[in-house]
Amino acid sequence: MSQTYSASRPVASDNPEEVAAAVRAATEELRETLRGHGIEASFDDIALLGHTESWDDEGQRWVNVDWEGEPAG
Repeated sequence: MSQTYSASRPVASDNPEEVAAAVRAATEELRETLRGHGIEASFDDIALLGHTESWDDEGQRWVNVDWEGEPAG
């Protein structure tokens, strides 16, 4: 059974550098989460999947990165 792992970070502005920094931080968090579940994935492997963006009910912009796969073990 596959499981989805994800990480999100808020984005403070539309500044491209801030968006990129949020994506990098979420990607690194997801990489650590995957490691904790016994899944080895490189930063580049995760980055190739891209990211999505969303806004919450308060108008806060978020970047999201997701990985779907089988837990190790």
